[in-house]
Amino acid sequence: MALKIRHVHPEYLAYAHGIRDGDTILSINGQKIRDFCDLQYYGSDYLLDMRIEDKKGKKRNIEIIRDQPLPLGIEPQMPPPRWCENNCVFCFIDQMPPGLRKSLYVKDDDYLYSRDFGNYITLTNLNEAEMKRIMNQHISPLYISVHTTDENLRQRMMGYRKDFDIMRALKRLSRAGIQMHTQIVCVPGYNDQEELERTIKDLLTPSLNVLSIGVVPVGLTKYRTGLDSLEGFDAKMAKNLIKQVDELRQRDGGEIIYTADEFYVLSGRAIPGMAYYNDYPQAENGIGLLSLLRQGFGSNRRAFTQELEDNPAEYLLLHSSASTREILKIVKRLQTDLAKSRISAREIKNHFMGPLVNVSGLLTAQDILRQHQSHPEQTLILPANMFNDDELTLDGYGMRELKGELGRRLLIVDSLFDGWKWA
Repeated sequence: MALKIRHVHPEYLAYAHGIRDGDTILSINGQKIRDFCDLQYYGSDYLLDMRIEDKKGKKRNIEIIRDQPLPLGIEPQMPPPRWCENNCVFCFIDQMPPGLRKSLYVKDDDYLYSRDFGNYITLTNLNEAEMKRIMNQHISPLYISVHTTDENLRQRMMGYRKDFDIMRALKRLSRAGIQMHTQIVCVPGYNDQEELERTIKDLLTPSLNVLSIGVVPVGLTKYRTGLDSLEGFDAKMAKNLIKQVDELRQRDGGEIIYTADEFYVLSGRAIPGMAYYNDYPQAENGIGLLSLLRQGFGSNRRAFTQELEDNPAEYLLLHSSASTREILKIVKRLQTDLAKSRISAREIKNHFMGPLVNVSGLLTAQDILRQHQSHPEQTLILPANMFNDDELTLDGYGMRELKGELGRRLLIVDSLFDGWKWA
């Protein structure tokens, strides 16, 4: 096993020593290089004796002395992530409609992608050698889906067949100095109320290196035919959960516990201020995004207003239902700022995925096309996170294709108002 190089940056050490795109790293200082984690670990030494194979199969040794404060500058080819072996009753991917692009059906559960990319893992598919590697190479912090610390309940919720004690695994990792961000996908009737409290208290055990605990609601789409019947959260349940978590934060010193934005949206409670989220360790998990939206607009309000004034038009900002309260406040402020332009907002319901899905990252072109109700002279403002890196929506529309279907100018705005572009 070896690591193929996708790209070598010309300004850094590897390129200066003759390593090129398409080369393969066989070993560093006698250690076989299997993946990018090995490259990070063994490639951090001061003296590197690298065994390289070029695209023609010719092998050579390259010695690099890191006497300059420069990185190697190697971008490795990324391996496909390991497939999840669980069968969770709440798995969101099992609830995806058929016919979407293949990448949306990937059920990854790969520790290699956890530290560097924030992917949550369950630990259930690790063998002893992999556990030792995590500890020896200090692959930390990890992002771990805990859900419950009750061994039997976790097995029932996640559908794995072997015996696995999550608390034992967390304690072992903690003793090795591995830090962890954890999440609890809360499913009414399974791991809420008393079970939720017990799990949180277990994760607050002083001997564990838990950096954060994110409590998020189960996501339910309309595509659950043949799956277990699950209940979502309503306003009262969300309000009670927020109260429960707040009490744990105050009573048990659990300032590392964070409640997902969706609970506040459902309950009608105000989104907490910046102090609640500390350094926003669970932002990628949908926790604190509305607070960051508020801050981002505050920081970029003048620049965004100027952009709209430099391009006078009547603007219609389309948004998800989860962000309605914050977006309406933003639009109201913009209305007072603008002189040459006008702006209003319209909420887009997620009919494609179902009424319980309310975030902008899961909006589809089909719902935009059916609900925008704009007139031809309007310019539409769309959230950037409804497009992937290839500028495709969840239902496969390209940005230019959507613009053509709408027949409108589009302004694509980042979720924190820290960037935008015209489509």
